[in-house]
Order: sequence, then structure tokens, then C-alpha cells
Amino acid sequence: MGLPKKLTEMQIKLIIINGSPIGILNLDFELTKEEKKNILGLNYAKDEYINCPLISKEVFLFKNKKFKRIEEILFRCVNQYKNEILKIDNDLRVIHSWATINDNTNHEQHAHKNSFISCVFYVENTGDNKLIFKVEKSTLEKCHYFDYKIKEYNWFNSSAWTIDINKGDIVIFLSDLFHQSINKGKKTMIGANYFLTGEIGTEKHYTYLKI
Repeated sequence: MGLPKKLTEMQIKLIIINGSPIGILNLDFELTKEEKKNILGLNYAKDEYINCPLISKEVFLFKNKKFKRIEEILFRCVNQYKNEILKIDNDLRVIHSWATINDNTNHEQHAHKNSFISCVFYVENTGDNKLIFKVEKSTLEKCHYFDYKIKEYNWFNSSAWTIDINKGDIVIFLSDLFHQSINKGKKTMIGANYFLTGEIGTEKHYTYLKI
């Protein structure tokens, strides 16, 4: 099974929190039975003392050819985010890839170190599962740190934003953006981190770097 045709005409829904763009799209396609079997068959670890999800011990999932189609789909989505939202012409490469299984579990607030762009793909989802992004101050609070009377929350006066997860959702964001998940249901997720690669900057401006 190849890439879904819808991939050539996908539209990214944009959310901005404190200047940081979050892209959301849904390709409405199913993994094959074999792909699902391979995801569920991974070795997973869990902290027995906190209510956290199962996280795959494998953090370079896409090195396995069994996940090649998933890797290609996510890479296309991340490249579209880079080209159409960030509007930069630098090349990317995947550096980490993993899977999680959630069953009424919560993933504590965190960001992704040693990464530029992160992507999460919700393979399966049932119940009321949420992805929450947080910043220290809203854009408004960064200008003047007052206790405002908010009439309606929006991208400029909010320091947190909640996304209701649906099966097939792909969420793409800058890796330093703190986020957490609260799950009142079951979901299976595949995640990946991406970093810049190739030549960056110029010798003329003393910024040249090859990664």
C-alpha cells in the first residue's frame, strides 16, 4: 500500500500560541493490519509509580523498514509545515521516532530537547483525549504582565491551548513548546523529531555551518 492520494491536497489548520505555530491536519487514512501489528508488537516501558503511557523502548523506530510508509507520510507533512508555515528553505532529517500507548493515562508536561520540529500522529483514538500546549506568558502578558479580565480566550491572550484529539490527526509544532496529554480513553500515537541538516548560513555573514 502506497501513500494516500489525499496527501497531495492536505490543508494545515493553524493555531498560534505566543508566536509559536501549531499545525493540525487529518489525512483520514488507516494503517494496514501489518503496520498496526508491528506498532503493538514493540517493546514498551512504563513507570509503575505514575499514571503515564506505555512508551516504546525503541527511539529510532523509522530505521525499521516496516515503518517506511509511515515515515514518508509524516516527513511530507512536516516538510509542508516547514515550507508553508515557517517559510524556510532549510532541509530536515528525522532524528527520533517512537510510539506510545495510552489507556486512561496522562503524559506529564514536557518539551523535546535536541530537536527543531516535532510531529505526533494519532493512529488510534477512542474517548476524550486532549493535547495541551502551554507557555509561561501569553503574548499579551509578555507586553504588560497584568491580570486581565478575559472576555474570550484567543491566541493572543491565552497561555495554554487545548486540542481535542481525533483518530488520524497529525499535530506538528516547534520542539521547544511545552505540552502534555490528558487521556480519558485509549489512543495509540507515533511521534517523531526532526532537525536541520545540510548547509546553514553564509561565509559572507560569518554564520556558515554544515550539519
